[in-house]
Amino acid sequence: MAQAPQGGAKPPPKGGDGAAGEGGGSKESLIQPFAPNKSTWGRFSEFKLPSDPKEPSEAELAARYGLERLGPRALDQIVEYRHPKNGMRFVFVPGGTFRMGSNHGDIFTDRMVLDSAMRGKVKEDYFAQEQPQLEIYVSPYFMGVCEVTNAEYRTFLEEHRAGKLDPACEWPMAGGQPSHVPYLHGDPRRAGFDGDRQPITGIGWLDAWAFAAWMGGRLPTEAEWEKAARGTDGRTYPWGNQFDAMRLNVAESQNHRTVDVGSFPGGRSPYGCFDMAGNVAEYCLDAFEERLFRSIPLSNPCLVERSPLRDRRAQRGGSWNRFGQLYKARSSARGFSLTVPRFPDASRESRDPFPVTEYLFGGVRVCLPTHLEVFPDGAKERLQAEWSTVFAEKLKALRARQQAGGRAGAPEIPSLPGTSPVEDPTTDDGGDAGGGDRR
Repeated sequence: MAQAPQGGAKPPPKGGDGAAGEGGGSKESLIQPFAPNKSTWGRFSEFKLPSDPKEPSEAELAARYGLERLGPRALDQIVEYRHPKNGMRFVFVPGGTFRMGSNHGDIFTDRMVLDSAMRGKVKEDYFAQEQPQLEIYVSPYFMGVCEVTNAEYRTFLEEHRAGKLDPACEWPMAGGQPSHVPYLHGDPRRAGFDGDRQPITGIGWLDAWAFAAWMGGRLPTEAEWEKAARGTDGRTYPWGNQFDAMRLNVAESQNHRTVDVGSFPGGRSPYGCFDMAGNVAEYCLDAFEERLFRSIPLSNPCLVERSPLRDRRAQRGGSWNRFGQLYKARSSARGFSLTVPRFPDASRESRDPFPVTEYLFGGVRVCLPTHLEVFPDGAKERLQAEWSTVFAEKLKALRARQQAGGRAGAPEIPSLPGTSPVEDPTTDDGGDAGGGDRR
């Protein structure tokens, strides 16, 4: 069992979760209070540094992953490294502290952010997810220069289809064999999103986890992602504190779809990462919890699984989304998606409340960290048993519902714990069909 976090505030009261992923409270948050002392934290959370820190140096960490050091790039003299597997580029983020989250003044004195939030009809509780601002320590790591592209993902998918993907790359709680095929794969409606240099879209968190593991790394924690995006000076966006539509691909940029990675050099982060605001929303390792910052460890925080279990995973960075939601492009902004997104049936697109392209927003960026193994001893087996129990209960409830409605036969639902079988999969989901955070 993971130890209770030591570095944050007291656990929240038993009244509920408070803020929801977007737009205020929800029924789910009211009946599932966050239990930080029973949650599973990464085995490296609250990593204690000795008086003489022995964290790996840049060269030592590069050697661990077999990275090839390239010369400083002409753009900003930042040194890049090339991965031996497929040539993916990485930059080094040194260990140390940074300001994670935001404070009240950062948000409520920014007129553009507030106007955007009002147009998006979000409540003040949305911003409570990223408060209070904390001084967080993270160990050194390498972060992908760009989001994973269609060409890079295609190589992974071909290896998976050929049966060459190591089973250890799959999320241990998957409970089945994910296909890893992107939504609308091969469909002409994806034509505007399928360029080799465009970021992969239409994949779920399970796909992102498997790809990162295939690369020999993992998904970044929320803390690792945010530090790589904003640096140590607490800036609002990767480039500074003022929004500029010419530095990123969001609705205000008027592209209305993804663009090739690296197309906005003016929007790169202090460490040299591109598109950490806009283009696609990027999956993080952590389970999503609205009140996380009130009980987060102050060193290498990672919420592997929330207690009680809930099918939400953190997402960062905003996306190309056609809605004007620049407030989500801030480096401190938090969102979530479902572990297994409920993509709509492509043949029933006309019945879906949003255009089908709205589901082409989730992408991935790879992290090569100091601490690779995330599960504390015994946690993996315990969580597998917990997810099996939860899934069996939901399946039983769905079958009872279908019997009560006069339906015959077994329900057709994926054999994965990330689904929500208490909801009838044959009806439209008008509220959250593409995940909790449409970015």
